[in-house]
Amino acid sequence: MDIKVLLLLPAILLVSMQLRIPFSQAATIGISATLLPACNAGTTTSGSTSFGTLNFGNYASLTSAINATSAQLAGSIRVNCVNGLTYKIVMDGGSSGMVTARRMVNTTNSALTLQYNLYTTAARTTVWDNVTGVSGTGNGADQWSTVYGRVPAQTTPGAGVYQDTVNVTVSW
Repeated sequence: MDIKVLLLLPAILLVSMQLRIPFSQAATIGISATLLPACNAGTTTSGSTSFGTLNFGNYASLTSAINATSAQLAGSIRVNCVNGLTYKIVMDGGSSGMVTARRMVNTTNSALTLQYNLYTTAARTTVWDNVTGVSGTGNGADQWSTVYGRVPAQTTPGAGVYQDTVNVTVSW
């Protein structure tokens, strides 16, 4: 055997071994995601979620009814649910505990109260309650529900700031 062939033999063996060792390999990876039925509501500031304040304004007399209509970040209810998910918004009776007889309380004299109520329509014929409420279907974007308020004509209580806090529950 020629010496040149012997010298080439290790190189030939190395090349033939490399041909048998794969340089790449293909495989698959599974991809999965689960979208849970979920909603979020309100605006969270400093750890507290709120819909803002429905403000009836300033008045010297309550001889006539006073109406107020919410706006975004000022009493309107913001709900954002995944597409196709139905939800319901209900409200409690606030400090009175009764949805049919809500009242604001004077901030310096809790014996003084101011009657008011919240409604689901501009006609103010259906009280926004804690059972039926308002229902909707999510579309993946913010949806705003307007709150219509009314302070009925009543004997004007003492001057001062009157407030109430109503708990809003969004369920799906």
